[in-house]
Amino acid sequence: MSITEIKKMLHNLIEYEDCTIIHTIPGLIELCYCKKSSAFQVTTFADGNVASYYDVETASDALYRALNPGKKEAL
Repeated sequence: MSITEIKKMLHNLIEYEDCTIIHTIPGLIELCYCKKSSAFQVTTFADGNVASYYDVETASDALYRALNPGKKEAL
């Protein structure tokens, strides 16, 4: 998934903030947007860690790195 596709997905989550939308990549991560805190929440299944990102740029960077370990694309 490219950084552009990730950003589009994140913008869609903000647009539909009144809905509960959860993106899951089995065995890897879960992503949702929390309207109350205005943050993207990323849960890593390997360690159960939940990280919050408060803007599209940092969230997309973190997701890109999680989905493409070792890949060197200009962010």
